[in-house]
Amino acid sequence: MPTFYNGKHLIDTDGNVVHCHGAGIMEYDGWYYLFGEDRRGDNRVSCYRSRDLVNWEFRNVVLTLNSPTGRHYVRTEPQLGPRGFGPDGLPKVGPRGANIERPKVLYCEKTGKFVMWMHYENGRDYNAARCAVAVCDTVDGDYTYLGSFNPVGNMSRDCTLFKDDDGTAYFISSARDNADMIIYRLSDDYLSVDEQIKTLWPGQFREAPVIFRRGEYYFMLTSQCTGWNPNQGGVACSKSIDGRWSSIVPFGNTTTYNTQPTAMVKVGEDYLYIGDRWDPVDYQNSKIIILPMTFPAEDRCELVWADEVEFTETGIKTTAREVEEFRIVLRAYVDYVGSDGYNIFSKHLGYNDRSLLWTREEVDGGFMLRHSESGRYMSGDGIMADYAENEPRLVWSTAPASEGELLINKHSGKSVLIFGRRVILADADDKRFGGYRFVENY
Repeated sequence: MPTFYNGKHLIDTDGNVVHCHGAGIMEYDGWYYLFGEDRRGDNRVSCYRSRDLVNWEFRNVVLTLNSPTGRHYVRTEPQLGPRGFGPDGLPKVGPRGANIERPKVLYCEKTGKFVMWMHYENGRDYNAARCAVAVCDTVDGDYTYLGSFNPVGNMSRDCTLFKDDDGTAYFISSARDNADMIIYRLSDDYLSVDEQIKTLWPGQFREAPVIFRRGEYYFMLTSQCTGWNPNQGGVACSKSIDGRWSSIVPFGNTTTYNTQPTAMVKVGEDYLYIGDRWDPVDYQNSKIIILPMTFPAEDRCELVWADEVEFTETGIKTTAREVEEFRIVLRAYVDYVGSDGYNIFSKHLGYNDRSLLWTREEVDGGFMLRHSESGRYMSGDGIMADYAENEPRLVWSTAPASEGELLINKHSGKSVLIFGRRVILADADDKRFGGYRFVENY
């Protein structure tokens, strides 16, 4: 049976890495179609298709900087490639062309067209904050770009599309510098905004929306705004898309298993969460993660970690490793310059840098941290040490911090700041350190 392996790069049927980030999935004519960001050269959106969510066939780069453009009945900014100048004398679109993020596609039965909505930035800065629309006669053909605009005058960044059971389509996006999440009902042809119908959680700063329906409830997944770094995902629900939504409650672990939501797909009776595992250093190294979503109650959902997701004739079967040791990244919440001049930059950590990886080994009274590259252990003396049985300087515990957790040494009672192999000790109440997250199962 086809099996999806989380944590590995998704490889297409030609043996190439799938470049499809911030993706959306739509079902059409017996296929799952995956549309996502492709930032190689002039590429902007690529399309793949699969029968089983495991074996993906590359179909086309459906949107490029050189895509055909068309007139829209909404006033739009038509430029996508690196050309044109604004009143300030600066190019309207940066020298590498516009950035396109989180493309999503719906099929409109009324017009027989496939319609793509996406987040547009000019490639020069992050101030445009617009949505953009493209259209095509075929699902995986060359899309015609209709331009970008601010919906109802609002900023628009992370976004998604949703098509309800009655065929009504909705566009959902972050607005007001991500402070608000806005739901728009689309026109019958899905090409424009018909009405702004709901502003959700004003001032709570959410992004990466994903909306789906199960039974009587609509669910919306979002993340916090922490750039490329993972955070605790949140979910809310409502019995009416334009009615009152619940408060946001957490789902998944403290880093949403090191992912950010991008799509949800139903397979039989099962619901599968699609997430991006961003690499903050190397965008092209980012991965796609697929995890099962469970429903302990009709208005509640939970995300479950799985190393493997197997698609069987009777439904999905998941496997999670049961190991006492696992590799972790200790991700700092603050940037800090120690007295020795070493910088701690949490936002620049990359998941391929083995100097940042540690193995957690459980022992009586806590755990030890073994450096994955050197094989030596973190010591409370501020040095790397070889293994010694029953040595309290090697034993650590955790304590709550303003963000995440602090690492506390059993022998000294001090907390720690880590940079690769370097260990800098501090008093446990030193507020400069902020805390750490254990990024598990990366």
